[in-house]
Amino acid sequence: MRVKVAVETSVLIASSLYIVSKELRSTKIAKDPHYDRAIKLTLKLRRSVRQRVGVYTGRIARQARNTVRDAARRCLDREGCKPQNVSIILNHCSDRLERILETLVLEPIEQSDKDRLFTQVIQMYTLLLQRSSLVTDQTIRSLAQAKANQTASPHFRRIQADIQQRQIGRDLRQLYNLKANPPETSDYEILAEVVALRESYVTEAPTQLLLASTDSSHFSPIRYADGTVSDQVTKQIEETFHIKCDWPDTIADMLPEPGDQTES
Repeated sequence: MRVKVAVETSVLIASSLYIVSKELRSTKIAKDPHYDRAIKLTLKLRRSVRQRVGVYTGRIARQARNTVRDAARRCLDREGCKPQNVSIILNHCSDRLERILETLVLEPIEQSDKDRLFTQVIQMYTLLLQRSSLVTDQTIRSLAQAKANQTASPHFRRIQADIQQRQIGRDLRQLYNLKANPPETSDYEILAEVVALRESYVTEAPTQLLLASTDSSHFSPIRYADGTVSDQVTKQIEETFHIKCDWPDTIADMLPEPGDQTES
């Protein structure tokens, strides 16, 4: 089975924001917080350019190009860098984005397919938002107390309830984030295009399509340092549309080395 990776806007932006310039007048390097994760994938896709593994869509490209300069400004502000000639640095980040796009494949999407799937994507997120509305401090406390009552002796139930409350909060964090940060139209459009892309691929040959994203509210799971995850949104995308979403560095580790998969 061939593997394809749709590279979402957030990964393209993160890979483009690495700024080293005398204009910074500082030994600090300004880069996106997710740069190291993102560049691991984009470099691996560059090595797999002959296999045409990395792909993107028109909506992803437009959004990346429209936001890269503002993202670069925020990156400089975050690092406290105030260069005299900002335009040079902004142009550098835009050029870096274009070089990354040159190593990926732009895939066309039929508008009729996108329109049909756009509705399905909205329906899925609407159900997830309804589910997320149930994730409140009160419901988490109630669940935690119920579990403590079942598993701990009366003397230790209060302590156990506190532990359970923290654990349940971690487990449901992705739904909580979704409620706090509902999807925008661009998120619906990106997923609809990626789903349309998968439908097109599987008519040609058995294909696993992965979506690389640093957006843990709408696409990729929340991964904790201890190895646990919160992935209610991510799982629903996979169950509904058969697309696995994850962080770029995780997807990079999943990919075969260049030359290990049949060219598409």
